[in-house]
Amino acid sequence: MAKSILVITDVHDTDNCSIKKAHDIAAPLGEEIDIVRFIRSKDVNTFTDVELDKVKTDLSDYVAEVFNDYEQKDIIRTQVVVTEDIAKWVVEYCQGKNFDLVLKTGHRSETLFHTPCDWALIRQLQTPVLIASQQHWRPKHVVLAALNPNAKDDAHRELNDTILKWTKKWADTFDCQIHLVYSLPVSNILRELDIIDVKQYAREHRAEGEEKLAALLKDYDLPNVKMHVTAGAPEKALPHCANELKAELVIMGSTGRTGLKGKILGNVAEKTMHNLRTDSLVIELNK
Repeated sequence: MAKSILVITDVHDTDNCSIKKAHDIAAPLGEEIDIVRFIRSKDVNTFTDVELDKVKTDLSDYVAEVFNDYEQKDIIRTQVVVTEDIAKWVVEYCQGKNFDLVLKTGHRSETLFHTPCDWALIRQLQTPVLIASQQHWRPKHVVLAALNPNAKDDAHRELNDTILKWTKKWADTFDCQIHLVYSLPVSNILRELDIIDVKQYAREHRAEGEEKLAALLKDYDLPNVKMHVTAGAPEKALPHCANELKAELVIMGSTGRTGLKGKILGNVAEKTMHNLRTDSLVIELNK
C-alpha cells in the first residue's frame, strides 16, 4: 500500500525516533523514503554555516547507518530545511509529491489556542499520518483498528474501507495480532448524569456490535481477528481498550475539523491520541 514515505524529524529530536520507526516499516511498506530534518527559523541564528553543514552530514551518516540493511537504501533522500512553520512546509511539499504515508514523532502539548504540528498535519493532509511514540514494537505486536459500522454517507464508509485496507496490509506484512474496536455512541447527558451504565450498555449490545463489525469484514481476508465493543466517549474508551490489549499501534479515522470549531470542539481522533501512549496511524476523512 505505501510506496513512498515522508519522514519528519527535528534537529532537537536526539533519539531519532521517527527515523528508527521508518526503518521498522520501510522494507515491507515503503520503497522510497524522503527524510526531512527541520530547523526552526528562530533557532537558525544559533548555528554557524559550518554547524549547519554538520547537521546535514550527521543526518546523512545516521540514516546510512540505520538503513544499512535496507535494499532500497540508495534511493533514500535526506534534506535539512529551515522554516518557522513545519506543518505549512510539509503540506505544501506533499502537494507536489505522491506520498502514501507521513511519519513523525509525536509531541503531545496542547492548549486551547495552540495547535501543535501533529494536529495541523492530521487536519490538513489527505495522506495518512503515523505519529510515532517512543515505544518499541514487540516481535508479535498488537494492532487495534477503530471502526464506525454506523457510517451513513459514502465518505465515512470509504474511511472505514481505508482503515481496513491499512489493517489488512499490516496483517499481511507483519507478524501481528489484529483487533477491531467499535465504540457504541452514548448520549453525553445520559453518561454524565449516570443515567446509563456504559459498561453494562456495552455488554448488552456486544452481540449486535460484533455483528456489525463482521459485516464490514466480509470483503476482507482477515483471519483470527478479535472484536471488541465498548461504549462511552471514544477518546476514553479507545485508549482504555488499547491499554488493556497493550497495543503498539492504533489505526483510526479523523474528521479533520478545523478553524474555531476545531479549536473549541476538537476532533475525536485528536482527543483520543492525547490519551494514547502508542503509535497512531490517523487517516483523514476524504471530504
